Amino acid sequence: MESVFQEPVQLSKGINLNELMTTATEFHLDMDFKKKQNGMSINMDDDFFPDMDDDSDEEDVLKNIEDSADKLMLSSPEYLSFDELAKRMIDCIPSGEVKMLIIEEGDGPLVPVDAEVTLHFAAYWEKTNIPFDSTLTMNRGMPMTLRLGKRKILPGLEIGLTMVHGPTARFHLLLEPAAAWGPQGVPPRIRPERALFVISLYSVSDVHAGDRFNDLPMEQQKKFEVTIKTVNGLYTSAKDLFSKKKFKKAIKNYQQAISVLNVSRPETEAEEGEIKKLKITAYINLALCYCKIDKPKYAMNMCENLDRISNLDSHCKGLFYYGRAHHMIGKHEEALVYYRKALKLEPKNRDIGKALADLDQYLKRSAKKEKEIWQNAFQSAPEEKKEKVVYAVDEDFQNGVREMCKDLAERSEYAKFDLPTGLTNDEVDCIKGLVSDFEGLVVQEDGEGKRKKVSIIKKMS
Repeated sequence: MESVFQEPVQLSKGINLNELMTTATEFHLDMDFKKKQNGMSINMDDDFFPDMDDDSDEEDVLKNIEDSADKLMLSSPEYLSFDELAKRMIDCIPSGEVKMLIIEEGDGPLVPVDAEVTLHFAAYWEKTNIPFDSTLTMNRGMPMTLRLGKRKILPGLEIGLTMVHGPTARFHLLLEPAAAWGPQGVPPRIRPERALFVISLYSVSDVHAGDRFNDLPMEQQKKFEVTIKTVNGLYTSAKDLFSKKKFKKAIKNYQQAISVLNVSRPETEAEEGEIKKLKITAYINLALCYCKIDKPKYAMNMCENLDRISNLDSHCKGLFYYGRAHHMIGKHEEALVYYRKALKLEPKNRDIGKALADLDQYLKRSAKKEKEIWQNAFQSAPEEKKEKVVYAVDEDFQNGVREMCKDLAERSEYAKFDLPTGLTNDEVDCIKGLVSDFEGLVVQEDGEGKRKKVSIIKKMS
């Protein structure tokens, strides 16, 4: 029987935490579980990793877990005892069953009781270096996402999570058995002892902030404190959605935030200033989200709304997204104007500089291409190569006419050369063809038949 528990046992059915803590629970083990897996017969003596030393397998696994915990700052603190550690902690509840030590304070509001959180944790018994439970060995080593308020995680863990500021934080929780798996534990793996949870919180999504606001009476909704709490929750959730590329859902959160801000009734100038800042943030982030889902006209509308409450020219991001929206609809010259204004506010901003450089290059290439198109459109068609004409006259006649034409073409004044009468039609055609090769020369014909007079005239240039 002992050999069965030398390796972890995979339960065929999940454990209901509520039943585990409040009722008697029996576990039935299939002693042949090693021989069954997905309907296949497996010989556990087979060497699946021939390059590994069997004796060191367990040590390697534990060493990897320890290294991963250290790398992700989930290592057990080197205290002599939990009693010594408890002296440095604060009580999360009056009974002292849940104690907390903040290692790195998070930013943002307190984690809501019904939030969705993403975290890594490692749980240790006293004076141990290897966690007996950890997200490092679950979910392929990725952080785990949990929904609070559903009674699906340890009570003490949930209490501690709702007493830190999110979306990021690092802290330790020391849980008494009653606040964890229950006074009896879950033998043999879970002892009825205190356990230390080392936790890194990565993100918080306040998925119900809008719903809680809508459930309030109108007078409560107008209060500044309610506005700030609700909007911060909506912004935190929207930021998380944006990071997951869920842009349309993020847009809904920002739109609801603006509705909440419009309902608010601030009582002091400081409160009015805070409301205005939050509206500016909403409009800028909405412009970005609309650009992400290829709706530039909506993005432009958000920037124009921003301009109504605060001069757009004083907001670098607003100008940048306004420029991008113009760029997306093909208004490149306008885009250049807004990009340049944005860069003037933040000369070292690489994103703006790159967008400006890319657009500038695009416009130069477009101008060059347009110039080539117009040049091709107006360019004269190439002259057709004349075919060599064979005239029915002797070569001496042709050479004589050609020399005469050359002499006349070189003259700068008006000149006329009368050819003898009695020329044949072939000779006249030859003269006309040869004269056409010289600029400024024309053939003049007078009369008919044998009395026809043919002259070559040099026109004044």
